[in-house]
Amino acid sequence: MVHITVIFFSYAADRMKGRTQEFTVPAGTSVAAFFDQALSPSMGEPAHHFMFSVNAEWVDPSYVLQDGDELAVIPPVSGG
Repeated sequence: MVHITVIFFSYAADRMKGRTQEFTVPAGTSVAAFFDQALSPSMGEPAHHFMFSVNAEWVDPSYVLQDGDELAVIPPVSGG
């Protein structure tokens, strides 16, 4: 099992009712699979609408989560 910390930004924090949460996922779980299984129901949007970083580095949703990773979930941003 892999233990991760997830940090939510912008409206993702509102939808998840907090800025950080701890999760335990099976070894070999990708960011996209984790998002689809654990976060998508609350987010109401698919993973491809978000950007992700792990340990302060941008990652592709296919990145495989490692024990102790800090995953940031960043919603799309628009300006005016």
